Amino acid sequence: MNSLPIEAKLDVLKCLDFNQLFSFKQTNFYFLNLINKYKEELALIKFSYLSIIDEDRELTSYEIIEIESGIFDISLNDNILKKWQAAIDKSIPLFLHNFESNKKFIVCLEKKLWFGVDNINPRYHFLNLPNIPKNIEEMIVIRCWLEQLFSCSFDYAVLYHVVFNPEMIDLLFDNDKTIPTQFHLQSPVLIAGNNLFEDVFNFALNHLSISSFIKISLNEVNISEQHIDILFNILVNEGKKLSQIRLEGSKLMKLHDLIIKYVTTSIDCSKVVDFIALDHVPNFKLGEKRKKFEITKFGVFEVTSYEVANIYNPQVRFSSENVRNLTFIKRIY
Repeated sequence: MNSLPIEAKLDVLKCLDFNQLFSFKQTNFYFLNLINKYKEELALIKFSYLSIIDEDRELTSYEIIEIESGIFDISLNDNILKKWQAAIDKSIPLFLHNFESNKKFIVCLEKKLWFGVDNINPRYHFLNLPNIPKNIEEMIVIRCWLEQLFSCSFDYAVLYHVVFNPEMIDLLFDNDKTIPTQFHLQSPVLIAGNNLFEDVFNFALNHLSISSFIKISLNEVNISEQHIDILFNILVNEGKKLSQIRLEGSKLMKLHDLIIKYVTTSIDCSKVVDFIALDHVPNFKLGEKRKKFEITKFGVFEVTSYEVANIYNPQVRFSSENVRNLTFIKRIY
C-alpha cells in the first residue's frame, strides 16, 4: 500500500470503519498523519452517549482507553509553546464544573447499542485525561485526544454541571481553521448552575455541532435580570448555531414576552432561533388584545396558541403555543 498514490490510499481507507481506521493509524506515523489529515473524508466513529463523569463512579462493562494510543505528531511553534506554558503556570483546567475544586473527571464514551442487542462488551470506554495539565507533554495528550473526539459522532450527551473548558480548547488549537473544534452531537443535554451559567452557553455556542436539538436545564440557576438578558441575546442572535433549543427553568415568562416583542417589531429576524421551548411558562391570558387565540386538543391536553407577524415584513411570522406550562415559539415557513 505504501507504493500507491494518495488518491488510491484514500479509496482504500474509505472502505474501513472508524474502529479499523483507529487500529490502522497505530501501525506507523505515516498512516497516522495521513488519516488525521483526511479525517473529514473518512468514517466517523458513532457512539450512543458522551458524558463527563466523576472518576470514582462505578460502572460495569468498561475498558480504559490507553492514552498513548491516541498521540500523534503535531507542529508546535515557539508562540504556541509560550501560550501553553502560561496556561500551565495558571493551572487552567480542562473541565469547568460546579463541584469541589479537587474533584476529578473522566470522559465516558458509550457504544451504540443496536436493536435487540444489549450485551456489547465493553459497553463503556473511559478516557482519563489530565484534568489540570502540569507540563507540555500533558497538553499534547489533551490536544491529540480532543481532536480524536471531534472526529466522533454521538447520539446523546448529558453534561451534568461540567463542560469542557472553552478557554483550554482555544489555547490548544490556537485558532487552527483546519480543525473544527466541535463535538458532533445529535441531542445534547446540559445542566447549568449559578457558577457555570455563561460557561455552559459559551461551550454550547462555540464547541457543539448539533444535528437535532439541545436542552439546557436552568432549574438550579437563580435566574436574574442579567440571566434573562443573556438568554434573550442568544435566542435572537444565534439561530445559525442553535436551530432548536429547550430551556428548563423558572422565571422564563419575561423571556417569552421579550422574544415575541422582538420578532414582532425588529427590522431583522433572520438570526432568531427557529424553535424555542420554554418550561414553566404559564398559559396565556385569553383576554389580551391584539392576539387571536386558538384552542385545540393534543391528546387529552389543551393547546392554546396564537400567531404574530413582523410589522416591517408581514411574511415573517412566528407562533406561540402553550400546553401544560410548556411554551413553544416557532418560526412559521
